[in-house]
Amino acid sequence: MSRPAEPEKKQTLLEQCLAAAIEMGTLECSINMLAKQVGTSGRMLVYHFGSKQELERQLIDLLETRLREKLWSIQSASLAGANSMAEPLLAMWRHLTSPEMNGLLKLTMELNQRAIKGDPETQRLIEQESQKWVNFLFDLTHDKTTSLLLFHLFQGAILDFLTTGNAQRGQQTIKAFTADLP
Repeated sequence: MSRPAEPEKKQTLLEQCLAAAIEMGTLECSINMLAKQVGTSGRMLVYHFGSKQELERQLIDLLETRLREKLWSIQSASLAGANSMAEPLLAMWRHLTSPEMNGLLKLTMELNQRAIKGDPETQRLIEQESQKWVNFLFDLTHDKTTSLLLFHLFQGAILDFLTTGNAQRGQQTIKAFTADLP
């Protein structure tokens, strides 16, 4: 007879695994390595999630939820009392390049790599999250072209930041771009 499901324990493990993946900046590790990071066993993770693939799927779903929460919190804080377009964009840049976001950014770049390799579930996630960012930027700019340009500016600046550690260049680019906006 199998043990009954423990939904609270499973959710706690999922949260801990996501925190570990963000801290490591990757999902590309064995189930045993992930288990060690959260202080449990690989067998316990398999018991709760069935397989590494299912654990990853649930981690990606939780990551999607966390990214959406971050987007809405940034949007609320950024738009409140802004005197210029540059202010909320620079605040968003400072938030994205803060130390606590580093692992999350690395994890999203890993997901981008999976999408590039053709993983349909990851491609769906990336498309959904990208559209949410474009919509957020449209709410800020009220211009479709400007929102797309800003989205791509941020994508490139984030890649540059992750590969070089230089957040200043992205900040300078945002300032230069917004100087030409009405």
